[in-house]
Amino acid sequence: MTKTLKIVAVLASLVLLASACGDDSGSGSAASADDPLVQAIVDDIMSDGDGITTDRGEAECFVGNVVGTIGKDRLTALGVSESNVAALDEIEWTEGEARSVVDNMFGCMDLTNNFVEQMELGDLDGVQTDCVRGVFTEDVLKDLFLAEFSGDESGASGIFSLMGDLADCGIDLFNS
Repeated sequence: MTKTLKIVAVLASLVLLASACGDDSGSGSAASADDPLVQAIVDDIMSDGDGITTDRGEAECFVGNVVGTIGKDRLTALGVSESNVAALDEIEWTEGEARSVVDNMFGCMDLTNNFVEQMELGDLDGVQTDCVRGVFTEDVLKDLFLAEFSGDESGASGIFSLMGDLADCGIDLFNS
């Protein structure tokens, strides 16, 4: 797989997995990591090797905060249950809900570091690695996630802009 496709695939993976959670209309406090719904969603996240995190504690933090923010009643009304976690993928989130999910994600996980590590760009020197981390800042990733969650299709064009920024880091994305 070319580096360009790998970067797009990793970003898509992060966005799709992250879109499995989120809303800002619930109680605002974290749900217990022992909650069956939290565990079902965490198990779903952890079962995918290309997920947003490989750390169960991070996943529990994120999902617990999201479930607490949404509220179990709202999730149930949306068709989400321990046996139907996939229903999260079908929900059309409002901008406020999307922002809540993204804030919870970044509050519990180092997504910038996770993203750069999953890119598998090969043998980058320290300067190139630092440059890539400079391209995929928390603000840039938040904007991409927010665009995806809120259905803003203009967010996809941001990926192509980032490709130019990576080329400026001395990374040959098209001949890998």
